[in-house]
Amino acid sequence: MSDNSAVPAKTTGSALAWKLTKWGLLALVLYFVWKQGAQLYEQQQEAISDIQISPGWLILSGICYFIAWLPSVWFWQKLMLASGETVGFWPTARAYYCGHLGKYIPGKVTVLLIRATLLKESGVRVSVAAVTAAYETLAVMGVGLVLFLALIPFVIDASQLDEWPAWVQYIQSHPFVVPTLILIVLFVSLPLVARLLNLFSKKFTRSNVEATAEAPQPDFSLRLLYAGVLMFLLSWSLHGLSLGLTLASISDQGLVWQEWPRWIAAVSAAYALGFLALFAPAGLGVREGLISAILAGSAVIGDVNAFVAAILIRIVSFASELLSAFVLYYSLGVQAVSDGDSVSKQSAADTDKTE
Repeated sequence: MSDNSAVPAKTTGSALAWKLTKWGLLALVLYFVWKQGAQLYEQQQEAISDIQISPGWLILSGICYFIAWLPSVWFWQKLMLASGETVGFWPTARAYYCGHLGKYIPGKVTVLLIRATLLKESGVRVSVAAVTAAYETLAVMGVGLVLFLALIPFVIDASQLDEWPAWVQYIQSHPFVVPTLILIVLFVSLPLVARLLNLFSKKFTRSNVEATAEAPQPDFSLRLLYAGVLMFLLSWSLHGLSLGLTLASISDQGLVWQEWPRWIAAVSAAYALGFLALFAPAGLGVREGLISAILAGSAVIGDVNAFVAAILIRIVSFASELLSAFVLYYSLGVQAVSDGDSVSKQSAADTDKTE
């Protein structure tokens, strides 16, 4: 009896310690970001006060941000279809964009819960929806991190190259070497990834409640993974363009297209590393710090515009997520429920025929 009472106390203590650690790390990150902003404002107060924001560019940035997630919606839908589920693109989009709002809760698990719950209305097994949503998230963030590493040679400050080692100078003078090698490794490793995904899925999508002996088993083809990587490269390019449009809203130069690789590198690093920072809801603080640091390395952008753009892209992305979730949830809500009822009726009819 004493053993049983000791276990909950230990678990509660561990949970409390982890919660304090998460909030402590978040406070530390926010403090450094705030300190950086305060110092920058003190040094560049006049320049910051002179910044004028053009709302039209921000609206375009929000639209571009919305479109940038559509490849992820497509990939997630294909994963569920490969798992034997029947679900349309727009019900998938509804669950996906509504799930975005869950990342503002620490831990980010709420994202999967929201997406799986909403797709249950369309007849999709919760286990399949949750596991495939996790795969999609890991895949898009993994490609983003790889893309950032590949773009590092394009964002190195050439004026400081003399202080860098010789191999870094070589990479900067041959910027396509690293991206080529990284992409080759990525595509060569995909067959192993496909095999591991299939083995993992067959184990975790068969719950005692939802699965039966005849339940379809996942089959994630290598072709689907290759297509997913290409779609994610397009997605991150659009995310970079969204950041570029945000920069254009505070700049007299408009879109400086030669800075596109830097925009992509900034958002891919910020979103991927912000995702790994489980203590930060939606990568709060981590994203802003990374975007500001990477953009500030450009003489065209500068420290002031880099910091302001990092704050603005957070506002734009949140507004875009909130608006898209609201519109999709209420405009497709009735359709999603009716689709789920149709699937249930069809399943019942098939069962009656079998009997």
